[in-house]
Amino acid sequence: MADPINLASIYDTETPTDDEYLRRMRIKRNGILADCDWTHVTDAVVADQAAWATYRQALRDAPATWTPGPTWTPPDPPA
Repeated sequence: MADPINLASIYDTETPTDDEYLRRMRIKRNGILADCDWTHVTDAVVADQAAWATYRQALRDAPATWTPGPTWTPPDPPA
């Protein structure tokens, strides 16, 4: 299981709004998506292309299904 990502900051002087947590989550999510872009290059050698496509779709769908808060647990990447 993927580790939860802390979206709170030591620099927060007030509790962030849900919109701010959502913004922070999207930034983290976009970084994870960028880190696995290589899996969809046409000459990439990956064990299960469909599993990576499903994982990336789950990441893209995450903002719509996540309840904003100080942590976000991303989906598990394919093995």
